Amino acid sequence: MRFTAIDIETTGLGPEKSKIIEIGAVKYEDGVQKEVFSTLVNPQTAGIPGRITELTGITDEMVKDAPGEAEAMRSLLRFLEGEEVLLGHNIPFDFSFLKVAAGRLGAEFSYLGLDTLIIARQCHPELSSKTLAAMCEAYGITNEHAHRAYEDACTAAQLFYLMEERFGESHREYFLPRELCYKPKKTEPVTKRQISYLQGIIAMHGLDLTPDYTTLTKSEASRLIDNLLAKYGRSV
Repeated sequence: MRFTAIDIETTGLGPEKSKIIEIGAVKYEDGVQKEVFSTLVNPQTAGIPGRITELTGITDEMVKDAPGEAEAMRSLLRFLEGEEVLLGHNIPFDFSFLKVAAGRLGAEFSYLGLDTLIIARQCHPELSSKTLAAMCEAYGITNEHAHRAYEDACTAAQLFYLMEERFGESHREYFLPRELCYKPKKTEPVTKRQISYLQGIIAMHGLDLTPDYTTLTKSEASRLIDNLLAKYGRSV
């Protein structure tokens, strides 16, 4: 079987309100790792929340010189060209963010999915937790860098193969890819007034912040303005 294991780290839980800060994708064919894509992503916002840094170890300094969403997504789309199946632990979460980000570029993002979380629930109803960490413990998988995209993508692939080895013959249906679906909420583009206001705040305080106005939405711009005003004050 051929698939691309994929994982992302984000600033929050909602694809319309939060941003991707790391993408890891690994192509597999018949159990063999073929190609790797891995990049940090500059969210181009007021900063990565402290709780996210605590969870992932990813800091504002680490993403400062990383590509923005648009550049990272173009590179990922080139990497995924010709691929049909994405695998991940709770893959609908990753898919929703990537579909929304691709949509901001006007690009299609349609794939089949293999969700190791759903497979774990089917194979192991006796386990109280089916998080990636819990499944690693159950299968003796070592993931020294949990909550980093490349490592979690590789770990999900390893878990898939181990579960398939144990249950694939008796429950082949668990390991068949299914269509991934997510309907992005309608968003309005950033307004000229918001762009002007943001540029004023950034210039006034000499901030090292370069929002991508081609992908920034009206609601994202509003949140960014509110965050900057709360942090630096109303001076424009």
